[in-house]
Amino acid sequence: MSLDSKLIFYGEYDHSLDDKGRLALPSSFREELGRSERPDILIAWAYGGYLTLYAEKHWRELLEKIEETTPDTSLRNQTLRGLASSGRSLTLDKAGRVLISSDQRVAAGLNREVKILGLGSKIQIWDLAVYKLQAAQDMAVLDEIYKTKGLNF
Repeated sequence: MSLDSKLIFYGEYDHSLDDKGRLALPSSFREELGRSERPDILIAWAYGGYLTLYAEKHWRELLEKIEETTPDTSLRNQTLRGLASSGRSLTLDKAGRVLISSDQRVAAGLNREVKILGLGSKIQIWDLAVYKLQAAQDMAVLDEIYKTKGLNF
Protein backbone atom coordinates (compact mmCIF):
# COMPACT_ATOMS: atom_id res chain seq x y z
CA MET A 1 0.00 0.00 0.00
CA SER A 2 1.28 3.47 -0.87
CA LEU A 3 2.56 5.77 1.84
CA ASP A 4 0.39 8.45 0.25
CA SER A 5 -2.80 6.53 1.09
CA LYS A 6 -5.12 8.31 3.47
CA LEU A 7 -5.09 6.91 6.97
CA ILE A 8 -8.52 6.03 8.25
CA PHE A 9 -9.22 5.57 11.96
CA TYR A 10 -12.67 4.54 13.13
CA GLY A 11 -14.41 3.10 16.16
CA GLU A 12 -14.49 3.98 19.83
CA TYR A 13 -12.61 2.35 22.67
CA ASP A 14 -12.53 2.68 26.45
CA HIS A 15 -9.02 2.75 27.90
CA SER A 16 -7.19 3.93 31.01
CA LEU A 17 -4.15 6.12 31.41
CA ASP A 18 -1.56 4.50 33.63
CA ASP A 19 0.05 6.28 36.59
CA LYS A 20 2.73 7.77 34.31
CA GLY A 21 0.20 9.13 31.80
CA ARG A 22 0.79 6.42 29.19
CA LEU A 23 -2.05 5.31 26.97
CA ALA A 24 -2.15 2.11 24.92
CA LEU A 25 -3.62 2.76 21.49
CA PRO A 26 -6.06 0.20 20.08
CA SER A 27 -4.39 -2.43 17.90
CA SER A 28 -6.45 -1.39 14.86
CA PHE A 29 -5.08 2.15 15.19
CA ARG A 30 -1.52 0.84 15.50
CA GLU A 31 -2.03 -1.25 12.37
CA GLU A 32 -3.32 1.79 10.50
CA LEU A 33 -0.36 3.85 11.70
CA GLY A 34 1.88 1.14 10.28
CA ARG A 35 0.84 2.42 6.84
CA SER A 36 2.23 5.89 7.58
CA GLU A 37 5.63 7.29 6.75
CA ARG A 38 6.69 7.40 10.43
CA PRO A 39 4.35 4.99 12.24
CA ASP A 40 6.00 5.60 15.60
CA ILE A 41 5.45 9.39 15.65
CA LEU A 42 2.17 11.12 16.46
CA ILE A 43 1.47 14.79 17.03
CA ALA A 44 -0.89 15.58 19.91
CA TRP A 45 -2.86 18.80 20.09
CA ALA A 46 -5.04 19.70 23.09
CA TYR A 47 -7.94 21.96 22.25
CA GLY A 48 -11.64 22.07 23.04
CA GLY A 49 -11.69 19.67 25.98
CA TYR A 50 -10.05 16.71 24.27
CA LEU A 51 -6.73 15.64 22.78
CA THR A 52 -6.35 15.10 19.05
CA LEU A 53 -3.64 12.84 17.62
CA TYR A 54 -2.39 13.13 14.05
CA ALA A 55 0.08 10.97 12.16
CA GLU A 56 3.17 13.13 11.59
CA LYS A 57 2.52 13.27 7.82
CA HIS A 58 -1.03 14.56 8.31
CA TRP A 59 0.13 17.16 10.84
CA ARG A 60 2.63 18.49 8.28
CA GLU A 61 -0.13 18.56 5.63
CA LEU A 62 -2.40 20.51 7.98
CA LEU A 63 0.28 23.14 8.65
CA GLU A 64 1.08 23.38 4.93
CA LYS A 65 -2.60 23.84 4.07
CA ILE A 66 -2.86 26.72 6.55
CA GLU A 67 0.21 28.35 4.99
CA GLU A 68 -1.19 27.90 1.47
CA THR A 69 -4.76 29.02 2.14
CA THR A 70 -4.24 31.92 4.53
CA PRO A 71 -2.75 34.81 2.55
CA ASP A 72 -2.86 37.30 5.40
CA THR A 73 0.53 36.98 7.08
CA SER A 74 -0.66 38.16 10.49
CA LEU A 75 -3.68 35.82 10.53
CA ARG A 76 -1.57 32.94 9.18
CA ASN A 77 1.06 33.44 11.88
CA GLN A 78 -1.57 33.65 14.63
CA THR A 79 -3.19 30.44 13.39
CA LEU A 80 0.13 28.62 13.11
CA ARG A 81 1.22 29.80 16.57
CA GLY A 82 -2.02 28.59 18.11
CA LEU A 83 -1.75 25.22 16.43
CA ALA A 84 1.95 24.46 16.28
CA SER A 85 2.91 25.86 19.67
CA SER A 86 0.52 23.53 21.49
CA GLY A 87 1.43 20.45 19.43
CA ARG A 88 3.62 17.81 21.00
CA SER A 89 5.44 14.93 19.38
CA LEU A 90 4.53 11.56 20.89
CA THR A 91 6.49 8.41 20.26
CA LEU A 92 4.73 5.08 20.12
CA ASP A 93 6.67 2.61 22.28
CA LYS A 94 7.08 -1.11 21.57
CA ALA A 95 3.96 -1.85 23.64
CA GLY A 96 1.87 0.51 21.49
CA ARG A 97 1.63 3.22 24.14
CA VAL A 98 2.11 6.96 24.00
CA LEU A 99 3.11 9.12 26.95
CA ILE A 100 0.75 12.08 27.25
CA SER A 101 2.43 14.93 29.12
CA SER A 102 0.81 16.28 32.26
CA ASP A 103 0.28 19.70 30.64
CA GLN A 104 -1.61 18.13 27.76
CA ARG A 105 -3.64 15.93 30.10
CA VAL A 106 -4.65 19.07 32.01
CA ALA A 107 -5.35 21.08 28.83
CA ALA A 108 -7.56 18.27 27.48
CA GLY A 109 -9.23 17.63 30.86
CA LEU A 110 -8.19 13.98 30.86
CA ASN A 111 -8.56 11.84 33.97
CA ARG A 112 -7.65 8.17 34.24
CA GLU A 113 -10.59 6.73 32.25
CA VAL A 114 -10.68 7.88 28.62
CA LYS A 115 -12.59 7.27 25.41
CA ILE A 116 -10.51 6.91 22.24
CA LEU A 117 -12.29 7.75 18.98
CA GLY A 118 -11.24 7.22 15.39
CA LEU A 119 -12.36 10.19 13.30
CA GLY A 120 -11.06 9.50 9.84
CA SER A 121 -7.55 10.91 9.57
CA LYS A 122 -7.28 11.75 13.27
CA ILE A 123 -7.77 10.24 16.70
CA GLN A 124 -9.52 12.01 19.58
CA ILE A 125 -9.01 11.20 23.25
CA TRP A 126 -11.70 12.38 25.66
CA ASP A 127 -12.16 12.07 29.37
CA LEU A 128 -14.77 9.29 29.62
CA ALA A 129 -17.26 11.26 31.75
CA VAL A 130 -17.06 14.32 29.48
CA TYR A 131 -17.42 12.18 26.38
CA LYS A 132 -20.64 10.61 27.66
CA LEU A 133 -22.19 14.10 27.74
CA GLN A 134 -20.79 14.97 24.31
CA ALA A 135 -21.98 11.70 22.76
CA ALA A 136 -25.61 12.52 23.57
CA GLN A 137 -25.23 15.88 21.81
CA ASP A 138 -23.49 14.22 18.85
CA MET A 139 -26.32 11.73 18.42
CA ALA A 140 -28.89 14.54 18.45
CA VAL A 141 -26.96 16.35 15.69
CA LEU A 142 -26.59 13.14 13.69
CA ASP A 143 -30.30 12.47 14.01
CA GLU A 144 -31.10 16.00 12.81
CA ILE A 145 -28.77 15.70 9.82
CA TYR A 146 -30.20 12.29 9.03
CA LYS A 147 -33.71 13.73 8.95
CA THR A 148 -32.98 17.01 7.15
CA LYS A 149 -30.41 15.82 4.60
CA GLY A 150 -32.06 12.51 3.80
CA LEU A 151 -28.92 10.52 4.59
CA ASN A 152 -29.34 6.80 4.63
CA PHE A 153 -26.98 4.87 6.90
